[in-house]
Amino acid sequence: MTLNRVWWIVGFMLVGVVLFVCLLPGRDLPSTLLNDKANHFIAHFVMAAWFAGLVPRRAWWKVFVGLAALGISIEIAQGLMHEGREADPLDVVANCTGALAALGASRLGLSRWPDLAAWALGRKAA
Repeated sequence: MTLNRVWWIVGFMLVGVVLFVCLLPGRDLPSTLLNDKANHFIAHFVMAAWFAGLVPRRAWWKVFVGLAALGISIEIAQGLMHEGREADPLDVVANCTGALAALGASRLGLSRWPDLAAWALGRKAA
């Protein structure tokens, strides 16, 4: 299995973890030291930075659109689930802001993380 394939699998696992946590009933949410908006910002920052390292720069808009759609879908699902969760449009703003910040950081070099990781693992970059 190529390292690139591993990165994609880990990326989709990351999305799965975010979905799982976002759709937990309110009573089952883990406590964090950060507020809700910071958690949304960080989650989408990490996912956008991850996928920006895997796709060409010309496709980064697809990363943003996909993560924005994910964030909107999560908020709709939270609004429908009635389990101590509620839809909040400001969460979508935090999601999109986190994704845009990551894409900006990726433009400054963060998107080279797969090369650095391959080097650290002593493997050839994809």
